[in-house]
Amino acid sequence: MAVFQSEQEIYEILGAFFENVKEGDVAKKILQSYQPSETHDALVQFVYTKPEAKITWIKNETGDGIDIICGETNLNPELKFEMNADIGHKFWSGKVELSQALARQQMTAHGPLSKSLKVVPHLQGWFPLYKEHLIEVGREDLVG
Repeated sequence: MAVFQSEQEIYEILGAFFENVKEGDVAKKILQSYQPSETHDALVQFVYTKPEAKITWIKNETGDGIDIICGETNLNPELKFEMNADIGHKFWSGKVELSQALARQQMTAHGPLSKSLKVVPHLQGWFPLYKEHLIEVGREDLVG
């Protein structure tokens, strides 16, 4: 059985998680280590399938945090990661390493690999917070 049953559930769980962490230390480290080129108006976009959903990160107005857009957008992200929503959940749970997922074609990345490699080490700081978030929203069933 799939982890997420609908696009809305992805937004309620992953979208809400990103909203909770978007101004924390990890978000600031991401912004310090990674500056998108001037031809892109979004930092990163996660494109999920089964069910389909999109979550896009942009710099907030003050430039010291990340804002989250759930759903379709005309923004042009510099980095785009595409994956099955189950793989996305496993990634945020710390159970899937990016390089292995890319090698196994469980995930595809679009954009400069060097910039992806700058972002990913910081994301690991969110893995324990994702598990805490799942418990807080009553989805302990997804923690195990």
